[in-house]
Amino acid sequence: MWNFLKRFIKLFRIGLVTRKIHASQNEIEKLLAQRALVALLADARGFSLKIGQLFATVEGGSEFQSLTDSVPALPLNVILPVLEKSLGFAPKKIFKNIQPSIAAASLGQVHLAELKDGTSIAIKIRYPDIVDAIHAELKLADLMPSVGKVQEWGFDLNGYKKALFDTLNAELDYRSEATRQTYFLENVCVPRLEIPRVYEAFSSECVLVQSRATGVTFPEIVNWSEVERKLIAETLLQTLFTSVFVAGCCHADPHNGNTFYNHAENHSMVTLLDFGCTVSLDETRRLALLKLIIACREKNAVNPLDCFVAIGFDAQKLAHIQGALTMLSQFLFRPFLVNHVFNLSDWQLEQKITDLLGEKRWWFRSAGAADVLLLMRAFQGLTHQLQQLQISLNWWHILEKSVGETLLQQARDLDLPVINVTTTQFKTLDFATQATKLHVKITKNNALLVSVCLPAEAVLDLENLIPENVRVELSQNSSVDLATILQRLKLEGLSSQVLFDCTIDEKSYSVWLD
Repeated sequence: MWNFLKRFIKLFRIGLVTRKIHASQNEIEKLLAQRALVALLADARGFSLKIGQLFATVEGGSEFQSLTDSVPALPLNVILPVLEKSLGFAPKKIFKNIQPSIAAASLGQVHLAELKDGTSIAIKIRYPDIVDAIHAELKLADLMPSVGKVQEWGFDLNGYKKALFDTLNAELDYRSEATRQTYFLENVCVPRLEIPRVYEAFSSECVLVQSRATGVTFPEIVNWSEVERKLIAETLLQTLFTSVFVAGCCHADPHNGNTFYNHAENHSMVTLLDFGCTVSLDETRRLALLKLIIACREKNAVNPLDCFVAIGFDAQKLAHIQGALTMLSQFLFRPFLVNHVFNLSDWQLEQKITDLLGEKRWWFRSAGAADVLLLMRAFQGLTHQLQQLQISLNWWHILEKSVGETLLQQARDLDLPVINVTTTQFKTLDFATQATKLHVKITKNNALLVSVCLPAEAVLDLENLIPENVRVELSQNSSVDLATILQRLKLEGLSSQVLFDCTIDEKSYSVWLD
């Protein structure tokens, strides 16, 4: 009960400072409040610190960034009794030396050490009493009510809580982490990538002993040469693709403290650390995701609703936006749809989804299972890193290289159950039947004045594409309502059709999709 009350008080203080940040009237007030919040999160450690590290992933360069590098470590005399209890004997019997920690994290801290034979290792030791503290926080999380967007759009709060409980309980058991780390070492084989070896004989539920990794953290590499930054970016992207689609187990904690980097001469360039938080995808789910990407790219006769449901989305929630799923998919997977390097600044994903769905975008977000959000977090963390490195890559080429043609063909051939939903009158278009081009033609007395062909998605900006004087003329024609046409397209999808064809004052306006 005492642990529960202590965690409640800390979380209450964190909540007050968080509200102060949102209420800040200027940047100085906000900065001071952020610094106060960082101090509270670092002191709380555990679940609270993980939330701060998530902020850092999303808001690189913010005050939260210090949480991904290090927080104050506990002294040796506090942490070594945990190691001795785990081993069952004095650490000096097998370790030549153990250094004070310079890398403290949310659940434990890392100490550099040497075995008696001189082998350099790193020892990750769980904080004393952190298990009770985490369980207290999980009880508090279990009391969270459904409010705001969570209640309005039917988020599966119980599912998220269970995923949170399962993830944190797995992270608290270093034996589970050791198993996942060894699995990555054996199954995620990527050039220039290193994963430390686990010494299982010395590891336990609260201690993880592994080979020592060296290097610098992410902020220090952004000024390296373009050649090295490109090699690192390719390694990071290939690691994500290989882990998701080949190994079926994705590292889902992409903050700066979990990766080391080295120059290319004598080391692997990227060392991946901390496998406490991962997301697993069975063969059907990862092949369905790959099938969806391929279908977007190749314009296959694949219903995106069937793919999303196989990945882990709720069919009934997606039914509210099923007419928009083909276009939404093309926005989501746009980097894979081109045969050249893709500039991430051209993506503008959030804006495009908002333009397409408006408030209905919450149907998509609430439809995803909790582990789907972890997977999205991994992709989001990677894209943020690529943007900081200022490197553009050919995503499709790297995906092909990562998974191989055999797996790509397995995804194409995957049979998915057909999903039938009846909550909307709109049917989902498949990628083969969705329009790809928008045509605009204006003539006067049979003489061509304007003829334009654009990508079909440009129709979402139709009102701005048409000159103001033409919009005024069209508004005078009761049969043409651009706003209504646009709203219908967002609901029904971009099927081949004539949007309007009318004549006003000897000018003929024709706009259609095919």
